[in-house]
Amino acid sequence: MGWLWSSSTDSNAPTYRSSPQCSNPSAPAAAPAPPTPIATEQENLPPTEAQNTAAFNAAFPHLAPSTPSSLSQSTQPPQSEYPDTMSCRQAFDSAFYCRSLGGAFNDIYRYGELKSCSDHWSDFWFCMRNKSKAESVKRELIIERYKEKEAKIRGGPNSEDVWRARRPNERLRNAFQEPLDEE
Repeated sequence: MGWLWSSSTDSNAPTYRSSPQCSNPSAPAAAPAPPTPIATEQENLPPTEAQNTAAFNAAFPHLAPSTPSSLSQSTQPPQSEYPDTMSCRQAFDSAFYCRSLGGAFNDIYRYGELKSCSDHWSDFWFCMRNKSKAESVKRELIIERYKEKEAKIRGGPNSEDVWRARRPNERLRNAFQEPLDEE
């Protein structure tokens, strides 16, 4: 049975694994085989912060920071308030989670009933149908899709029936400044 040697104090040293050894008490002791490297330094390096940020922004484009207005307007298309990209993998994961045990638990806890997953699956199939279309056409279709979804949400009962939406440049001032009533 082999063993893994990974307690090296030098972070640049590669990790080694010994070859399996069979022990026979009557056979003369043989020199152990030299260890074989199983990983290089490049494979063990953690991703840099820039790589993590780029990966996050690619996965969640609607959460990515907006580009500064100092960039030339000719290189950047006008920014819409709606996302113009859609990840088919994220749509599939969302639809699959909806029918999982965790998704069912969340539905029961939040709404008191199981919600339909048809919206999630329709997002996934919409993404798959439009995946091979031209970029400009795909962007327009995705923006239109998000507009329709928002109109559907705003058309029915939602949290804005209770709360007023904060405007883009509105800041919360003097929050928690009033003293609490002590009894």
